[in-house]
Amino acid sequence: MFDRSQLEDQDRRRNTNARQAAEALFAPKRVTPEQSLREPPASSDDRVRRPRVLPISPTVPGPLQAKDEGPISPPQQMPPKIPRSQFARICAWRRYGMTAQQVANVYGVTVDEIERIP
Repeated sequence: MFDRSQLEDQDRRRNTNARQAAEALFAPKRVTPEQSLREPPASSDDRVRRPRVLPISPTVPGPLQAKDEGPISPPQQMPPKIPRSQFARICAWRRYGMTAQQVANVYGVTVDEIERIP
């Protein structure tokens, strides 16, 4: 069978091989001549590369925009209707002490609208 010294030699060789493999994994990569040929040579005349910026042309009023019209008045704003999905939240706010006025300010509606919520 195997002698104790032979087993120790085998263990030592395995450890050495494992250490060399681990060192090879983490060693810095060497530049091969093929890689250096692919990269263009850096010349001393290289200027700093400027980013490409496209100019923005000024807008010209199209046929849909009339210049003769007077000031445009904002459309009549209807108070936003509160979605049903918010009713439970509003009820909880009211239960925990928020006033109808405060809730109405959050939703931008009248106090009557808040008080109608069951």
